[in-house]
This record gives sequence, C-alpha cells and structure tokens, in this order.
Amino acid sequence: MTGDFYKRLLENANDVIWALDTEGRFIYVNEKIGEWGYNKNELIGKSFLSILNTKHIGRRFKKTSEEGINEVYEMEIVDKYGNVRETVISTSPLRDETDIIIGVMGIIRDVSENKRLQEKIADTERLAALGQLSVGIAHEIRNPLSSIKMNLQILNRLIPFAGDTKEHFDLALKEVFHLEAILEELLSYAKPLKLKLELLDINSVLDDTLLLVKSYIRDKDIIVERDYDSKIQKISLDEDKVKQAFLNIYLNSIQAMDSRGTISIKTYKENQSSPPLDGGGKAVIKVSDTGCGIDKEKLKFIFDPFYTTKPYGTGLGLSIVKNILDHLGADIEVKSQMGAGTEFIVKLPVI
Repeated sequence: MTGDFYKRLLENANDVIWALDTEGRFIYVNEKIGEWGYNKNELIGKSFLSILNTKHIGRRFKKTSEEGINEVYEMEIVDKYGNVRETVISTSPLRDETDIIIGVMGIIRDVSENKRLQEKIADTERLAALGQLSVGIAHEIRNPLSSIKMNLQILNRLIPFAGDTKEHFDLALKEVFHLEAILEELLSYAKPLKLKLELLDINSVLDDTLLLVKSYIRDKDIIVERDYDSKIQKISLDEDKVKQAFLNIYLNSIQAMDSRGTISIKTYKENQSSPPLDGGGKAVIKVSDTGCGIDKEKLKFIFDPFYTTKPYGTGLGLSIVKNILDHLGADIEVKSQMGAGTEFIVKLPVI
C-alpha cells in the first residue's frame, strides 16, 4: 500500500494523532485537531505544552522520550474554544530505523461524552435506589400516621379544647395533614410515569402554566417577559406532566425573588439555521429570573430528592421536574450566579 493510503488513514482517524520531536515540538498532527479549534499547520514546530498544558505532562513525556516507556493515562484538556475535554492519552516512543528514539507519538481520545453518560447512569441508579428506599419509608410511616390522625380527630370530638390547649391541638393536627401531604408527594414522585402524548404548541403550554401562578406573580409585583418563537412546530408531549414540570420551575423562580423581580421566558430552535422543527431537532425553553441565585456548590444537588436551599418545602419540586423531562427524553441545565439570578434551560426533542 502506498504512503498516501497510510496518510489518509491517519488524517481520517476519529482521534487526535500526533508526533513530537525529542524537544517536545509537534512534527505531525492530524486533521482531527481542527475540532479543538486549532489549525494543524499552526502547531507544527510549536511545543506540545501549547495544548497539553498540565503539570504532569512534561514528566510523562520524559518517561517516553528518554526511557522508552509506553504510557496510557487520563487527562483534562482545555481546547482553543475554552471547552474542557475529558481525554485518554496513549503515548509511545517514536524510533528510527536503528531503533533510536527520535521523538514521541501519541493518540488523544476524547471521552467527554462517555464520562457524561456514565455520570448520568450513576445518577439514575442512585436516584432509583433512593426512590425505592423512600417508598418503603413512606409506607411504614403512613399507617401509624393515619392512626395518630384518627385518634386526634376522635379526641377533638370528645374533649372541648379551648384557649392555648385548642391552639396546640390544632397545630398538631395541622402538622399531621402536612406530613400526609409530604408522603403523597413522595409516593407520587416514586411512582412510574405513564405518559399520555399528544401534539402540543409549547408556547401555549407555557402561557397556560403561567395562569396557575398568576396570583403569586401579582402579589410579588413580578414582571413577566416573553419571547416566543412562533415557528416552533407542535411537539409530542404529555400536557399535564409538562405543565407540572414548568409550574415547579416557575415557582422556583418566584420564590427566589422578594418583589418587583423579572421572569423571562424564551423559546427558540436549537439551531436557527436548521429547517423547521417538524423535521426533528430540539426546541429550547429558557426560564430565567432576577432572584437571589444559587451557590455554585449547591447547584449540582438541586435535582436530588429532598434537597432544598429553602427553609421550607420537601425538596421534591425540581426532582419531579427532572423525572418528567427524563421520561420525555428532554435535557435540562441550570445556570446561576449568587445575587444575579438563575436560568433553567430545557431542550425538548421534536418528534
């Protein structure tokens, strides 16, 4: 086979393939590096540290170039666009005809998507286990709680409570009803979702859901800004479930603001240059607020059951949102900055 054939093999490979001289300068890199924001020609003659800029890479390079040791290791690399890529790097010594090491060759495989998938699977398994545990606990609590409520109601009929005693009794009964509501919410969360799909206009669904929180918006004097893309075609959705999801997102935004804040709702096609969405793709819904924001360390836990940044509530609201969207094959992302507000980004597949 000709040299051109092998060159094409290297250039069309799905991984970044490169070669360095003994000084650590690029003498070859294939076209795949273009996806990282680099022009292959601009790297030739430059130090490999220009892209592999981590503290351990120099030591590993020496082990391969001076000792002839093959290496395989994982590393985070920031590409020219600023994206962090999870990679697996494989290096081996580059030898001439006399078996003298004249450099290092290597392969960089981007495993970012695999890492994200593994994390998603791990999260799903963890939440499923937590859901099963929660259901078991809820069933164990339900019976004695029903007995407590029944006996309190009997006492209320038999004993003429008055004054402070009546106040304490009513508070106890109120908390029992509160616990029952939490158990029902918990059991509802853990129950498998059954979707009733129909073609819906997502813009209309968002507006209909806004009506459910109209009184809260009015009480806090919140401004609602809407920027809908009218070209988004109807999407196959479960109306009740989608309303429930966005109701929880709206409530989260409302509760994050004291008064006179702003909620912005925007819809658009993921790729503005693509054909109309009835041919596929994703519809994007952004709901942002000017509330207090969420601390960066807390942000990664907000979809976990029972996790809440508020002094009240069950912490199931956003877990329910995530559960519904997962069943619909949708993605959700949250961006937030303390003191500047929060933005929920939902991407619904158009089928």
